[in-house]
Amino acid sequence: MIYDKIITPLQLKKKIANEDELFIIDTRENTSFLKPIDSAIRLPASKIMEKLDTLPKEKPIILYCSHGVDSFFLMNILITEYGYTDVYSLKSGLEGWHKFIEKGAQ
Repeated sequence: MIYDKIITPLQLKKKIANEDELFIIDTRENTSFLKPIDSAIRLPASKIMEKLDTLPKEKPIILYCSHGVDSFFLMNILITEYGYTDVYSLKSGLEGWHKFIEKGAQ
């Protein structure tokens, strides 16, 4: 189910800390004042279909946007229309990530 493909900031932090092999994509069209996640590559949602051949199918892809809405829809398209299975959307997006980090998450 698609809703099982939402990853929380805590889950992502643990995966990064464990040095899990991830492909993290910042899909925001315009960068905001918020600092991107360190290991993320920048690939705006409007350009992602042009770059499908660069997206790995052999490791998890984590998508995020500002609030988690656009990345959720993009994740759904990658799964249902392009056959990706190991793709996730960051719950609450980059804003949720920064709120989580600012709280001093363990």
